[in-house]
This record gives sequence, C-alpha cells and structure tokens, in this order.
Amino acid sequence: MDAAHTRNIAFVGHPSSGKTTLVDALAFLTGATDRQGSVAEKTSICDTEPEEQDKQHTLQLSVVHAEKEGVAWNFFDTPGYPDFVGETNSGMFAADLVMGTVSCSSGVTFNLMKKMGAAKSLNRGRAIVITHIDGDNADFEELVLSLRDKISETCVPVLLPNENGGGFSAVTKVIDHDSDWHKRLFDRVMDACEDEKLLNDYLETESLTVEQLDEHMPHAVARGALIPILACNPVTGVGVPEVLDFLRHFAPHPTDGAVFTAEDEVVALDPQADLLGVVFNVRADPHVGKICTARILRGTLKASDSIAVGDEKGEKVGGLFHLVGGKKRDSIESAGPGDIVAFSKVEKIPCWSSFGIAGSESVPKVESPPSAVPMVSLAVFPKSRADEQKIGEALHKLEAEDVTFRTLHDPLTHELVMCGMSDLHLQMMEARLKRRFGVEIETKLPRIAYQESVTKPSEGHHRHKKQSGGRGQFGECYIRMKPGAKGSGITFHDKVVGGSIPRNLIPAVEKGVRAVCDEGVLTHSKVVDLEVELYDGKFHAVDSDEASFKAAGARAFKDAFGKGRPVLLEPVMAVDIHVGSDHAGTIFSDITSHRRGHVTEQDTEEGITVIKAHVPLSTMQTYHRDLKSQTSGEGSYSMELDHYASMPKDEQERVVRELAKQDQED
Repeated sequence: MDAAHTRNIAFVGHPSSGKTTLVDALAFLTGATDRQGSVAEKTSICDTEPEEQDKQHTLQLSVVHAEKEGVAWNFFDTPGYPDFVGETNSGMFAADLVMGTVSCSSGVTFNLMKKMGAAKSLNRGRAIVITHIDGDNADFEELVLSLRDKISETCVPVLLPNENGGGFSAVTKVIDHDSDWHKRLFDRVMDACEDEKLLNDYLETESLTVEQLDEHMPHAVARGALIPILACNPVTGVGVPEVLDFLRHFAPHPTDGAVFTAEDEVVALDPQADLLGVVFNVRADPHVGKICTARILRGTLKASDSIAVGDEKGEKVGGLFHLVGGKKRDSIESAGPGDIVAFSKVEKIPCWSSFGIAGSESVPKVESPPSAVPMVSLAVFPKSRADEQKIGEALHKLEAEDVTFRTLHDPLTHELVMCGMSDLHLQMMEARLKRRFGVEIETKLPRIAYQESVTKPSEGHHRHKKQSGGRGQFGECYIRMKPGAKGSGITFHDKVVGGSIPRNLIPAVEKGVRAVCDEGVLTHSKVVDLEVELYDGKFHAVDSDEASFKAAGARAFKDAFGKGRPVLLEPVMAVDIHVGSDHAGTIFSDITSHRRGHVTEQDTEEGITVIKAHVPLSTMQTYHRDLKSQTSGEGSYSMELDHYASMPKDEQERVVRELAKQDQED
C-alpha cells in the first residue's frame, strides 16, 4: 500500500475514556478481527497480557493493522494511566494523527491535556473523539467549550450527536446540520490553506463548498490549524462508521503527516532511497524472542534483508510482520515509507535506534522524543539463590522493553534499585518478572545516600596496642581536622616532624582515614569535605607495622570526627511539579509546610501550573502517592539531585536512630 493510502492513528486519553473499546470497534469494522473484542469480557484484540485483563486497563502499546477498501490502517492503542507514559509516547511518535478520547461524563482531564500537549510538541496532527455521550449528565456542547478552553480554540466539532444521554442514537456532520460551528470550521481550515485565490474568495464570501472543505481539511488537521471533534459510542457502535469514514478522508497520511528529522534534516519520503527506519517499541516474546516495532521512513525493507545500526555488524531479519493486536502477526514480504512493521531475532537494535541496510555507508540518527525520567524507586532483593542468578538477565530484558524502567547498582548504598514511573508501574514489572522469567523478589524503599561532615575544627587521638604473646601491635596517632571547601572531598596532610612516625608508615594512617571516610561514622554514609592533618604520634621498633597504624589512624579520625560537631548532609532535589491550576495552592502549601521545601518559581499557562522547588529527597520518596491523592491522579513531577545540605538537628537525630536500628535488624 502506498503512503498516501496509509493511516497511522494513535488513541490517547484518560483511563476508562473508551480508547481500547474504540480500537476494538474500528478493528472489527476494518476486518482485522471477525468479532468485536470486549475489555470487560477479556476478549479485546489489544489487551492480551494477563495483567491488562486482570485490571481491565491497557498497560502497554498495542498496534492493530488492517486493510480495507484501498486503505492500510494502523491503530495504536495506548495506556490511559500516566504511569505508562513511555508506551504512549512511542505510539504518538509513530503516528501521523493523535486522537484524544474523552468521556462526556468525566470531562477534560489533566491527563488528556498533557498528552495532547505532547502531541503538539511532536507536531502531530490532533483530533478528539467524545465517548459516553449516553451517560448521565452528559453535555456534548458544554464539553466542546471546555475542550476549546483547555486544549485549544482550534477544537471544532465535525460530528454532532443527535441527543445527550440515553437518547443518543445517531451522529450528523456539522456541514449537514444547522449549526453555529460552520464559520469556525471554515476559518480553521483556511488558516492552513496555501491557495491564495481560495483565501481571497473566502474573505469575500466567508463560505466554502463541500468539495473545497474536503480538499483542504486534511492539510489543516495535519498542520494543527484544526483539531476536529467527533462523537461516537464504541460499545453500541453508534457513530463508529462515521468516525472511520472521517479518518479515511481527513486523517493525515505519511505524505502530509508526521515530519521526521535526522541530523537536522527532514527525512524525505522516498521508497527508492536508502532504507531508514526507527524502532519505537520492543517486546520480549517467550516463543520468538525479541520483537522490534518500527516505522519505515524511507526506502524499502524486505523480509530477507540484514539491517544494522550505524556501523554495527548487520543482523538478518528473522521475520517481517504487520501486528494485529497483542498476539496476532501477519507475515509480509516488504514494507515502504509510512509502514508500521515488526521484525524478530534482531538483538543489537535497541528501542529508539535508527537502522538501515547492513553495510550502508551511514545511517543518520532520527530525532526521538525525550524519554520520561522514572521517579519512583525500590531496592530489590531476590528471594532465593536461584532468583539471584536469573534476576540480572530478566531485568535487562524488561529494561529493553520499557525506556521508563531502569535498574542500577547504587555504588553508595550497594543496593540493586529498580526505577519506574509509579508504584503501579513497578508492580507490573514485578508481576512480569515472576510470570515470564520465574523470578521472585522482595522490595523496600531504597536507602538514601546521605553524606557526613563536621562543622568545626577538632582534634583526635588513639593509641592502638595489642599484646598476645610473641610480636604485638603498636601505633599511636594525633590528628587535627577541619571543614573543607564544598566539593573538595578529603584532603590528607602529613605534618609529622622529628620522626615520631616513620615515613613508610604514614601512608597506612592515610589509608585508615580514607577507609573510615568511605564507610561513614554516623550512618555508614560517605564522609566528605574535610581537611585532615596527621601531626604527631609514636611507634615501637618491633611491634609497629602498617596494620597497627592503619587502625590507629582510623580510630583517631573517629575521635576527632565526634568532637567536630558532626553533621548529616541530605540530598536536596530540584523538583518540577505539573498540576492543574486549581490544585496549585494545595501543592505549594504541602511542599513548603510539610516537606521542608523551598519554592523557587511558579508559572501558569493554559490551565497547567508548573511549580519549581528545592526539596529534601527524604520527603519525596513516596511523593507520587501523595501527589496522586492531592490532585485526584492529575499531577506529574520530575526531580534531579541539586545539592547536599545540612539536616535540622532533630531530623538528624531521628535519622541516625532509625538507620542504627535498621543496621541491627539487617
């Protein structure tokens, strides 16, 4: 199928807004399935994972391909939960049109606003379909006004319901209806019109023929001048054929749709050019191994080709497919620009890789959307020895599938930590670990990587002496200590004079000091920013050795540290919080009053308030739960380490007590 007859459409929105049900209905109409699937009956063509069927919510991207009456369709069903935003971003990136679904009962949610804003940032065409018009208190006209206020004034209805509530049984086109929306629709279409004669005629007549509207509307949608609003009931099927017909005629197609750039140049849609594709999704299938889903941007990919990233060694494609929901795959021989395809058994091409034919001179890197940074972390502990042996490879495979899921070995706390977008996200990963790989884990909040230092000059001394028959141990050290410059680390000075400690034993003292700094004194946290001076000591000609002076140096350091008014330094995060403006006051108060935070900036635009603040990490480890509660699930945040700061005295005492108790239990 040529690109002009291809439609790549991503469905996004709030949970329970009807995305998956609508995709199931469209899949049935286009012949992708011979029976319309149902989320409630666990027969959806999209939700095939056990976790999705149990929760009756989409948790990962699903692509449904169909061909009917000369049009190739690719429907992308995306998760409603913002916890799985990485999957949603992948679908929007690969699509030419992003269709937001909104329930007439729930109204415009912050979640929808964020996703439609992300689609705008990607320069994708946008449309909106309103569902649940038959629900109680549904008001289509009121919701349209809300969409124009919260999304964009370019939102204009093109399909209207005959009634609100239980009487909803049909839809009509705006142009066939006596409506005040005609003029707004014409204006939006003309905003993207490049035909000067038609523009001049419109300025005089303020009217368009049906033929003129049909000709220019697709370009207006593709360029964002018009966000058409449609209406349907995907459960009963009312309006679904009309939605499909609209998408057939007016949805952007690859020749006038998404623009992809590689190394600052727009990728030309040319089937005869060198192959260039981009992988936007990866799955680990227990039967066929790794499956990559990709969009072909130029050239042609054949099922017999070998492909590669850059100068990497090529890998032969194990199979080339069109995906038909979560489980079915249809084999194909080739794919051209605009096609959405999957291929297997290519291990060296990770998600967001640009690829070409193996041996090509160069494969330019396609610009991909910024990945959401996972904010929720849990320390992971394998339940058994067998789990410990399998966990590394299993986690690596899950990371390859989901760019918002990451694991790391924290060098400061020595814990294995997994990071995701929310508790739900990590629960799903834990469930997949057990179901797919047979790995069971236990989790807890990660230990915070505090730092320790002193706030005033001090001195310390220790005499290390052991005698147990035969040669003994002896070493004595006198140490001075003072706070160092921020970021200076540990500086050790040798000020010994008169040979009170032999030169060959002084490095052992430094080794003992640095060992304690790595291990910590108060909380087993790294000691930082100190100047340490060894100025005197004693040795024994027979009993003194490196081990003796290493021990003496370590104990003398601890003695001085305890006298230097020690302080615990905590990580302070730079936090960006995005919430609906009606929740801004609650969030501001919570940050400043309950989290020891300091707001540095606050700005509101298009109904979304962004609050920037500096907040201690210790008060943010479970913030995702509190933010969800405070905003009814309609808030998001990101954070990164900004600096370390001294803890308040009472807070320091509490943390020291709790960590000491935890160490005893461990």
